Amino acid sequence: MENIIEKMLLASLGVLTITKEKTEKIVEEFVKRGEIAKKDKAGYINKLFERGKDARIEIEKIVEKSMTNVLNKLNIPTKSDIDALMKKIEGLKKK
Repeated sequence: MENIIEKMLLASLGVLTITKEKTEKIVEEFVKRGEIAKKDKAGYINKLFERGKDARIEIEKIVEKSMTNVLNKLNIPTKSDIDALMKKIEGLKKK
């Protein structure tokens, strides 16, 4: 059964978002096909939804890290760099 959950997770992560409604529909299909017992439906929905959220968070971290690396390689200032410069400019204006 654990393999079925992984298949469902991979299928539903195609667009990197998994909603509770999508999760319920996916699990309902498995129930209809007899691959999941009806009594286990709620547990699978929750487990799949949580795993989807965890996977999405990990993917977001990977993308963020990659973007930071690209910006650093291109020597593009970050928001914090710009904010620091703005603060210095404001300080100089007051003098």
